[in-house]
Amino acid sequence: MKNLLFTICLLVSFISCGQEHVKTEGNTVTVSEIAPVWPGCESPTNDQDDCFRKKFLELVKTTYKYPRKENGDFIRGKATIKMHIDEKGVAQIDKIETKEPEIKVALEKMLKELPKMTPGKRAGKSISIKYTIPVKL
Repeated sequence: MKNLLFTICLLVSFISCGQEHVKTEGNTVTVSEIAPVWPGCESPTNDQDDCFRKKFLELVKTTYKYPRKENGDFIRGKATIKMHIDEKGVAQIDKIETKEPEIKVALEKMLKELPKMTPGKRAGKSISIKYTIPVKL
């Protein structure tokens, strides 16, 4: 009877301590990462990565204000945005690389509009996830 009770307690403790998205096969442990989720992309039927890209592009289209030269022409160019979504789901801009300083200022203003997201996870714990996003404006 004691052995049966001990076995049941041991089995329950193993089941209750399992971690999400951790797979063990033999000597190999695989831990999967879950990307941050943009508000409105929470549905499991959505492709959340695709939804993230679409929402980011929508943000660029609706909030980016093209800077102008002195003669009134728009300043266009390329930029690379390096950022991360921290453990709390807040976007932190690490660096914006571009040849045009006016584009950098306009991108910084636009990126302040990024919403708070559901943070990325690894083995059930919130983590920071880095992104490098090239944009052509």
